Amino acid sequence: MIITTERLQYIVSVAQHGSFSGAAKELGVSVAAVNKAIQHLEFDLELTLFERHGGKKPQLTQEGKRLYVKALEILPKLIAMERQAQMMSEGIESQLSICLHPYTCYPKYTQLIGELAARYPDLEINIVEAETLDWQNLQCDIIIAPNRLANLRGVNIQTISRIKWLLVSAPQHPLAQLRSAPELEDFDHHHQLMPPAGNIILPHYLEVMRYSSKLVTVERFYQLRELLLAGCGFAMYPQALAQPLIEEGKLKDLNFDYGKQGNHWPIDLIWQEGLGQAGNWFIEQLIDEE
Repeated sequence: MIITTERLQYIVSVAQHGSFSGAAKELGVSVAAVNKAIQHLEFDLELTLFERHGGKKPQLTQEGKRLYVKALEILPKLIAMERQAQMMSEGIESQLSICLHPYTCYPKYTQLIGELAARYPDLEINIVEAETLDWQNLQCDIIIAPNRLANLRGVNIQTISRIKWLLVSAPQHPLAQLRSAPELEDFDHHHQLMPPAGNIILPHYLEVMRYSSKLVTVERFYQLRELLLAGCGFAMYPQALAQPLIEEGKLKDLNFDYGKQGNHWPIDLIWQEGLGQAGNWFIEQLIDEE
């Protein structure tokens, strides 16, 4: 075949570096290999693509410029197609959707997503918000979210961790200024920052989370976080997310006594059947961490 991905890469690299040696270094081949590939292409096309003069940089001819411009347009698509074909042959999916809930967006899970991206650099990863997910028609490959206490059919489910809840506030909040840990009645004098009911934080969950009759309902988790840090109220917050902020002095654990059993919610890992190599690797890491 006259035109190949490799030949186009050589043309583009020589043109951009202005030398055969620079192209050879970039492509990891010898200078002779680059020169030979260009010569063979010129022979097949019966065209001169580069003007070569001793001691001067190779310059594209008019025909070479036209081919170079076209190569810039199609080369990324060709390389992507070749990578996709290679992934298919290796059983690696081209896309993977991972659903995270704000309350389970733990550092260990986000770090694992980074490892997934590094391990499979051509994998397209889509991160989905769990509260926006249609739980009657799951369109997500993998879900890490608080348990919904609902039966789901046709998927795999395993509890992989728990949310340990803390009641926290900003250090300047009145509850943080109390000499001892607050009692239940102390909370009712202050606003509690709460999420709205959703697909996972169901209405009966909200009642369990409620410690004050004065509520500020906050639609987005990032908004709740900023209001909490600003001292606009207190909130229930996962320990895994609160601990770094507590250590930085931005939040204070109010040390509320939940009793002997504490206050924990299971975190479920849910995944579809038929995942490819990347999805199965991700699942294995999560289960191994349990």
